[in-house]
Amino acid sequence: MYKLSISTSGSFISACLHEEKLVGSLIFQSDQGSTNLLLNEVDELLVKTNVDKRDLGAIYLDTGPGYYTGLRIGYSVAQGIGGTLGIPLVPVNGLDSLAFSAHTSHRKICAIVDIKRNEFAFCTYKPVPGGVVRETEPEILDTETLKLKFAEDVEKKLLVGNWDLISENDLPNDSNTKLADPKIVTAETIHAVGERIFQNNKYPNFNEIPINYMREPDISLSQTSLEKKVEFND
Repeated sequence: MYKLSISTSGSFISACLHEEKLVGSLIFQSDQGSTNLLLNEVDELLVKTNVDKRDLGAIYLDTGPGYYTGLRIGYSVAQGIGGTLGIPLVPVNGLDSLAFSAHTSHRKICAIVDIKRNEFAFCTYKPVPGGVVRETEPEILDTETLKLKFAEDVEKKLLVGNWDLISENDLPNDSNTKLADPKIVTAETIHAVGERIFQNNKYPNFNEIPINYMREPDISLSQTSLEKKVEFND
């Protein structure tokens, strides 16, 4: 059974296919996002890996936090594909995927995702055998508040995610803090968490998938621009 993973929450659009191992992946930079770009990327991925769309068994979707437009595009496309094929749609929090990718360290993990307006989604995690657990709930912080939070935190920690979008003056510069990978949420980081959710059968019904916008969008989007017929090339 093949699993398709999708991430569109930031400035990169990515998709990957796994069976027991990674079969193939594609990633493109696109600040504005595009339904057609994502559909073409998924199409190209299936063609390059010689995988029939009917062999897909589940979709793992990055449900945010992140850019509003990108999240809407990913959600729309994933629902279209999942509905067409009648397969489960598994939501994955991008902050969780970043932290899980860094869980082999013994340090506390601070995951950071850019949500624009000079604000970031932020959450801390404790590494445990085989994974991570949240220490805090995700919150929205501006750079000044992040700077203060880092200054007050004397624990040894890893910063993962979009820390490279924060000014060097606002980042901690001490021996307790390490700037680490991954720097962005990708389809591959989403798969690592999505697979565990899928295997444990702990995902919601198809029409109950929550999107983690965390705040209102900068502008209202036209639904017609996101509602497109999902088609694949054989």
